[in-house]
Amino acid sequence: MPTRVIPKPDAGAERTIRWSRVVSFVLVALAAIVLSLRPELFGDPQHQPAHALLHVWRIVVGLTLAVAALGVQVVVGVRWRRDLRRAAEDDGDPPGNRAPADR
Repeated sequence: MPTRVIPKPDAGAERTIRWSRVVSFVLVALAAIVLSLRPELFGDPQHQPAHALLHVWRIVVGLTLAVAALGVQVVVGVRWRRDLRRAAEDDGDPPGNRAPADR
C-alpha cells in the first residue's frame, strides 16, 4: 500500500515554517527559563506574605508559554493544510484520498 506523499512547501510556506519554528523555540526557551526561576530570587519568603503567589505565577506563565509554542505549530500546520486543500480544489482534484482505480 503506498504511503501518503505530502508535496514540498513552496518558498512562502518554507519561510512561514522556519519562522514558526524559531518563534516556538524562543517560547519554549522562555518557558524553561521562567519555570526554572527560584522564588528565593524575589526576596525572603518571611518578609513577603504573597511569596506563594510567586510559585503560582511562574508555573502559570511557564505553562502558558509552552502552550503558546504548541499553538504556533498547530496554527501554521492547519493553515498549510488548508492552503494545500484550496490548491487541490483549484486544480480540480477533490480533496482527500482517491479510490485505487483512479490512480
